[in-house]
Amino acid sequence: MAQQELSYRIRTATAEDGPALRPISSSTLSHPEGKGRREAYKAAIEREELLVFERLDPRVHDWHISAFIDFHIRVDDVLTIHDIGTEGDTPHSGMVKQLINELLTSLAPIEAGLKVRRDATQWNEIIASIPGFVLDGQAEYRRPHWINVWKWTREAAAIAARGQRVPRFRR
Repeated sequence: MAQQELSYRIRTATAEDGPALRPISSSTLSHPEGKGRREAYKAAIEREELLVFERLDPRVHDWHISAFIDFHIRVDDVLTIHDIGTEGDTPHSGMVKQLINELLTSLAPIEAGLKVRRDATQWNEIIASIPGFVLDGQAEYRRPHWINVWKWTREAAAIAARGQRVPRFRR
């Protein structure tokens, strides 16, 4: 029986991926309206802190980048997610969840955090649907937007996996 190849893969970005990331980075977690475009992810690529989600194009039998996640892991195992982007005008929840779950599984942080504009409803809904992520205290204000601060811990993920309600974090 022939083994079927997966239709997607996640890998660390390389310098050659830069041009393929530009079309994806028009509407991202950090810039949901699509205006604040990053020109390059060179520093994250050099630090090996940028993962890409590739899909197999069956017509040409080649891989193309469909999403990315820019992150930083500190020496004390605290993960910060800086940005996430997917192809298309709206975020693709499946790709976002796969990338975040890959980070949480492979890096095994004790805690993870990210920030999302409060008015970015689709991004907030995606993050809220990932077990272990809860709103962390009060929102921040960065002119002209309110920012939701999301936090993930192993304990909160375990509680969510048991189907219990995770309490809000307090500072």
